[in-house]
Amino acid sequence: MPSWLQVMFIAALPVVELRGALPIALTVHGMPLPAAIALSVAGNMLPVPFILRFLPPFVAWTERHVKPFHRLMERYFRSLRLKHEEKYQRAGALALFAVGALPFPGAGAWTASVLAVLFSIRPTYAVPAILAGILWEAFVVWAITTGAIALF
Repeated sequence: MPSWLQVMFIAALPVVELRGALPIALTVHGMPLPAAIALSVAGNMLPVPFILRFLPPFVAWTERHVKPFHRLMERYFRSLRLKHEEKYQRAGALALFAVGALPFPGAGAWTASVLAVLFSIRPTYAVPAILAGILWEAFVVWAITTGAIALF
């Protein structure tokens, strides 16, 4: 598999996302910074439109066909809504930016996309906010990677 495709594939994976793909692109594959960032961001953004488009119909399908799973998801989503809905309604896309910008497991494009669906943030607002968050995360991960390389 070509190195550019490996980087995009790693960036598209949940949990790993850009925070795993960018250091690999820079250190293992020796890519120039612009190419490494472009491929990592593109790969990380790849699942976003699919999550925004297909998660709501999937949830509706589980409601009809997989009742126990749907009840579990609905209970979890309800608790999230009760706990955080006011913040997301006030902050909206800014909150998606913040979730996308955090270089920690459990935050990133996948989580921001699910939250956009959960809190009914329109894709026209969600996608640019998530992209901006991913670009910020790329800067942070690049700085951490460069610092780690300089130390060792």
